[in-house]
Order: sequence, then C-alpha cells, then structure tokens
Amino acid sequence: MTSYAILCGSAPDNYRQKKMIDMYKLLTISEKFPVPSCNIITFPNGVNEMLLEGVLNKTFDEISNTDNDIEHSSDRIILFLCTNSESDLNAELEDSFTPNINVIRLNNEEIRKDVIAYYKTIAEKYEIDMQVIYDWDNEFLSDESLGYEKVS
Repeated sequence: MTSYAILCGSAPDNYRQKKMIDMYKLLTISEKFPVPSCNIITFPNGVNEMLLEGVLNKTFDEISNTDNDIEHSSDRIILFLCTNSESDLNAELEDSFTPNINVIRLNNEEIRKDVIAYYKTIAEKYEIDMQVIYDWDNEFLSDESLGYEKVS
C-alpha cells in the first residue's frame, strides 16, 4: 500500500495549528495504515487552489508510476483541510458570478469544493482511496513552543 497525505492549515505566519500537528503525528505512527513522513506534504499557513491542484496531480502521477498494474485499490491519499473557524468550511466564494459555490478558506486563500470533488472522482475512477477530512481549529502553536528557534 502506498499512502500519501496533504495537510493544509490556516495558521498565521510562523505558527502551526494544533490539530494539524496531531494529524501529522497520527498518520506517521498509525499501526494499520502508516504514512511515511516523506509522503506527507504540509501547508501550515494556507495553500492556493492552483498549488493544491499541482500537488494532487503530482501525487496521482506518482501513484500511477509506482504501480505496475492498473488496479490501485491499495493506494490511499488523505487530504486534510484545517480552517480557522467552522464557518470557513462552508464560505461562499466572493465576487463569483455563480452563486452558492462553497469554498474552504485557508488563511488568505480559498479552495473551491468542486475542485476537491473533481479529484475525488478521479480517485474513484482509478480505485484510489481518497479521504477528505474537513476540520477547524483556532489554536495555534509557535515554532518556539515546539522547540524551534525563530530565524530572523
């Protein structure tokens, strides 16, 4: 089984969200389906839609290049989206000509839910287990509190 994880947070610069750190730890120590740390990509301070699409495309490419057969049922992608508030999970896209498009706000960036639905459809087509986890957490941890020193 090949497992990948993309963890997207919405913490202010130089901070990380507690739930995002907890998710990272949970994924790396899981006994049933561990995700190697080299297969985890983190965006603690938000990610724009184009960058997220690029990372998802790259992940799907890696899965297709590592599998010799067409069946991908043992492959897994976890997309974790952690916002600042519960309302940020169902915000409406500002200045949109199409009403009622739901987006997830990650710091100053917005990700349309229909983009995520598109990738879930691709995953289903290739029998890749793609889990999307929406969560919110407004508790931030500085790098200093994790034992890191701030570089000026």
